[in-house]
Amino acid sequence: MPIVKYQYKISKQLKMPIITLAVEFNKKWFPLEAYVDSGATYSVFTAQIADYIGLSFREGLKKYVQVGNGAFIPIYLHEIKIQVGKNRITTPIGFSEKLGINFNLLGRIGFFDFFQVCFDEKNYLVQLFPYEDN
Repeated sequence: MPIVKYQYKISKQLKMPIITLAVEFNKKWFPLEAYVDSGATYSVFTAQIADYIGLSFREGLKKYVQVGNGAFIPIYLHEIKIQVGKNRITTPIGFSEKLGINFNLLGRIGFFDFFQVCFDEKNYLVQLFPYEDN
């Protein structure tokens, strides 16, 4: 799998490690953006994304995750195929109506398992190095 590099994107007047990816559902691909978050255990996308791709997200495995303010929110996990650069992987993604931020999150479980992630804050660059054994 090839290395993928992304320049940070500006959100709320800050440069952030937000990348473009695609998700597959019902044999259709949908372009999306997500924040690469080393502090997040799971990848969590908004319920609006589930609606956009046609996924009945509440049919997934329900879990509760803790967010930045200490509260717990419900997420519904689904195994979703995503494409990052030319790399395609299947990863658990939780969907939630309670995410409370304006962007999706790519977390450690199922995303960082496939890529060594390098945040270059000086150059506002995130680099994804695929592990050879995937």
